[in-house]
Amino acid sequence: MLNEILGDYPQIKVLDYLLTNPFAELSKLQLAVGAEISRITLNKFIDDMIDKQLIIKCSNSKYKLNIESPIIIKLNMILDELNKIAITEAMKYADEPYDELSDEELDRICDENAPEVDLYKLEKEIMNTENYNILIEDNKEKYLLTIER
Repeated sequence: MLNEILGDYPQIKVLDYLLTNPFAELSKLQLAVGAEISRITLNKFIDDMIDKQLIIKCSNSKYKLNIESPIIIKLNMILDELNKIAITEAMKYADEPYDELSDEELDRICDENAPEVDLYKLEKEIMNTENYNILIEDNKEKYLLTIER
């Protein structure tokens, strides 16, 4: 939702994804795929986000949202207001009142468990969208990594 207001930037996508999963500890791959960016793009700014104390690098090489950051607290407040506006707008067009939905329907609508995804397949799709290739060559017991745009 943040990218609708602040623009479709990779940093905003990462923050938006982390704000919707505030207690998750995610690998770089999970974070990149969840934010719909490539790991290479994420690597360009993740250290800056750590330096600004927006995210925390955990001891297990995973990352999580710094929920104590004043900036994150304010962003959460903005998202709460945006959600209230979105719900109010949606209620104008709803066929039935929100409070009349069954528990099962509410669970289905509010289910936060993402379906199982193939992270490597999604990353490949993102690489294709961003127009780059990663080539790994075995060169006499050494690996050569080449990134082409």
